[in-house]
Amino acid sequence: MSIEATVLRAMLRVARRREAADEEALAARVGDPAGEVRDAIRRLDAAGLVERRGPSAPRLTMAGLAVAVGSLPVASRAGRSARRSSRAA
Repeated sequence: MSIEATVLRAMLRVARRREAADEEALAARVGDPAGEVRDAIRRLDAAGLVERRGPSAPRLTMAGLAVAVGSLPVASRAGRSARRSSRAA
């Protein structure tokens, strides 16, 4: 898996906890140096998957969110949809 995909998934996990996805926190989750994570975030920003507003931590765009969720393992996504359908019943 590329570092960009790994960073997207890490940003998704951080967003679910409503925490800031600063480069140091992402580097700790991804297991790569902060410089490599910073470069990956720049590439993701150029692709429109991440946005940066000033000095704040980067955030997933809607497209980035879709890609991050789409890169989750199928078993993880299937378990979530099964729970939703059981609630509706």
